[in-house]
Amino acid sequence: MNRGEIMAKEKETTQEEVKEEQEVVEETQEKEEQKEESLENQMKKLEEEVNTWKTDYYKVFADMENLKRRLEKEHQNSLKFMMQSFIEELLPVVDNFERSLNVQNPSEEVQTFLKGYQMIFDQLMAILKKNGVEVIEAQGKEFDPNLHQAVMTTQDDQYGHNIVVEELQKGYKLKDRVIRASLVKVNE
Repeated sequence: MNRGEIMAKEKETTQEEVKEEQEVVEETQEKEEQKEESLENQMKKLEEEVNTWKTDYYKVFADMENLKRRLEKEHQNSLKFMMQSFIEELLPVVDNFERSLNVQNPSEEVQTFLKGYQMIFDQLMAILKKNGVEVIEAQGKEFDPNLHQAVMTTQDDQYGHNIVVEELQKGYKLKDRVIRASLVKVNE
């Protein structure tokens, strides 16, 4: 082999080696690009998953806040009205107290007794008022079906139309809830 042929073979070998190296480099680049694409796909999937978890978290958090507010409101209402049944049972006793205090022309001895009785009644009413019980005003007021129950009607020119002429039984409210409507006589 002569020198020219050797150089030609070396050139061919070098070119083949360069081609092989280029192919290796290209394959390496393709693999890296595939890895990058794979990593980008994985990142997108992970971001989507994170967003899904965030959305679910916010929904659950909002539900918990709503539940918390609802339970607090229910608790406040139960505290507010837990005495209602007891007070409803006590109202007939209050009515009887009032009836007994309305004795016509009592003797001196009975008047002394009634003063003590009145003090007890006033104390009872103060306790009820302290716990949110209010008497519903009816006499001379306009008839309100939310507060009054008409059991009788009358025609009296002295009063206007739909005015309560007489209160037959007092009504009571506990805080803002009517626990017993006033029984009234209404002018037509």
